[in-house]
This record gives sequence, C-alpha cells and structure tokens, in this order.
Amino acid sequence: MKLVPTRRTDYGIRALIYLAQNPGDPVKASVIAEAMDIPQNFLHQVLQALHRAGLVNSRPSRHGGYMLTRSPENVTVREIIEALEGPLDAGECALRGGPCHWDQVCALHWVWSSAREALENSLSAATLADVAADDLALAKGNKPIPVDSHRRSGDIKTKVSVSGRGRKQT
Repeated sequence: MKLVPTRRTDYGIRALIYLAQNPGDPVKASVIAEAMDIPQNFLHQVLQALHRAGLVNSRPSRHGGYMLTRSPENVTVREIIEALEGPLDAGECALRGGPCHWDQVCALHWVWSSAREALENSLSAATLADVAADDLALAKGNKPIPVDSHRRSGDIKTKVSVSGRGRKQT
C-alpha cells in the first residue's frame, strides 16, 4: 500500500512552507509557484482550499498575495491535509463493505482504527513550523538524511536553487 500525500497536498504543504519561511508581506501565487516548482494554475486551486479552511488569507491588489493566518507553530500537518483532502476518518469500513459478516463492525476494525489513530496523532503533533524548519535544515545540509529515506541512493540528488527556497530533482 502506498501511503503518500496526494499532489494537491504536496503542493499545499510546499506553498505553506514557503509562506512560513517568508513571513511579512503578502506573497503572490506566481512567486510561490516559481520558488517551489508548483504549476501556477494548480496552485491557485490549492490556495483557494487553504483560504476556505482559514489557513491563509488572500489580499487582492497589485501589492496583494497570500499570507498565513496563524503562526506556523499553530498549524498542524493534520489541519493542512484535512483542509485539502477531507477528514482522515472517512467513517467507512476498511474492508469497503465486505466480506463483513457482522452487523456493526468488521474483523479488521480494531487494527485499522489503531493504525489510523496513530497516524492522526503523529500528524496532529507535527506543525508547519517543524516542517519548515526541517526544510531549511535540509537545504543547509544541517539535518541528517534518515537511513530509510527513499532518496538515499546516489541516483537522485536534490539541488537547492540560489535563493535556497526552490527544490528541483535531477
């Protein structure tokens, strides 16, 4: 089973990392898109969802753009994911309707609920500030790469743009 964020969530987290690392004046979507390698048309959809969820404000004008509504320390990764994907608990059986021989619960319920709860707890404990700090530490080479990293092989290297904000794989 592949458990990774969707492209929508990936882009949303990248955009929020940029805003967390660049507090102050509003930032135009085009600036975020270029710095974080996000397609601009898709970014507008993502930013609208984040705005509806109350995570960013938008200020339309020549000097407008997007800003975080709260300090990055007060935004959880779970909030971001749920703003873009909906609740983590979809309220449906893990076996999708069968083979469930019991009226109110399936045999997988306890295992699946426990795993979902652990994921929810982990995502609720992690903040945007944590993720943004990890991003800066990785860009500076100050954070060790975990041994279980999928990019640890010598085949893929990450280049950091001159600004230190954009990430591109080669």
